[in-house]
Amino acid sequence: MQTLHVDTLLSVYQLVTAMLALATLGGAWHLKSERALWLWAGAFGASALTQTVRAVAFAAEAPRAWYAVGHLGGLISALLVMLGLRVFLGAPLRCRGPVVFTAVVSVAALALVLTTGHLWASLALTLLASALLTAPAMRAAQQAWRAQPGFPMLLMATALAVSAGVELARACVMLPWVVPDRALATQYNAWGLLATIGLVIAQGLAMLLLLQDRALRRIEQLIEVDVLTGLLNRRGFDERLRRLLQRGAAQPPVLALLDVDHFKRINDTHGHAVGDAVLSGIGERLRETLRPFDLAVRLGGEEFAVIWAQAEPGDEARLGERLREAVGTAAFPTAAGPLAVTVSVGVARARGANEAPEAVFSRADAALYDAKRAGRDRVQLAA
Repeated sequence: MQTLHVDTLLSVYQLVTAMLALATLGGAWHLKSERALWLWAGAFGASALTQTVRAVAFAAEAPRAWYAVGHLGGLISALLVMLGLRVFLGAPLRCRGPVVFTAVVSVAALALVLTTGHLWASLALTLLASALLTAPAMRAAQQAWRAQPGFPMLLMATALAVSAGVELARACVMLPWVVPDRALATQYNAWGLLATIGLVIAQGLAMLLLLQDRALRRIEQLIEVDVLTGLLNRRGFDERLRRLLQRGAAQPPVLALLDVDHFKRINDTHGHAVGDAVLSGIGERLRETLRPFDLAVRLGGEEFAVIWAQAEPGDEARLGERLREAVGTAAFPTAAGPLAVTVSVGVARARGANEAPEAVFSRADAALYDAKRAGRDRVQLAA
């Protein structure tokens, strides 16, 4: 077995965690809304700081209890990584229990060195506690990956799972009744420390990729979602209608186009803020009316669309009436008081997978204008 020098590895560990702490701290400063980054920066910083204290204590030939401070970095880091992951995933923080556990173990670890004079006892205890804190973070990452698969969360879950195993293994080899030969135990611990350095780098990379993935998802949402109503916008509508038509289902999708009657009058009389409140309210009512697999879209201005992915033949008129009634039955609360609003609706069922999305839209649009010409506040089916 190749001999590894523990002090050299600890210096590398100190340097790696210090660099990751600076990188994540800079990211946290730049992305102030990402609270998880502050906790992750603290995780790396705790490891770097405690190793610095250990190195200074060793150079100054301080009492051995000071050397044990280096053992606390991994423990505090495991706590902050777990809390940071909870914040990133939007879960309740619930930090009191883990913080109290970490504090008790830290005091016990230092007390062990003071009373026994053995550093292995402190290291074994803090490594075991680190594994216990890493386990729930690993489970949370695994559940998040199952809910929304992707490489960044898979990397985080894998790094945390292996970290918990390595910490547990290092804790075991430090026990004299498991590995009586202290020189051999030191070598086993050195190999474990080398693995820990690699896993810390993997966690840092996973954190970077998770933030990048979230940013890309937000950009995609901004591209496809209307900010005012929270519905899909025209870009998102075109893509999803095309997918539904290409699916070639037994029952082709049904498209309804809605236009708010006399909406310009609302803006001219009450102002655009009131008009925006009405549009936002319509978006909310459409979401409440539809099933989870149906789609509501704001095409632009006062025009909306609804796509029913699954609708029985002959249901077109009934579905259109549901939309008209959802909007027109109750007035919308606004700063100008309750406003009654009606919509005209044009409905068209796709003629099959061979019909182009533009053709379906054109037939629904023609039906919508027929409804408006016929007096508004009504549903018209496409020919």
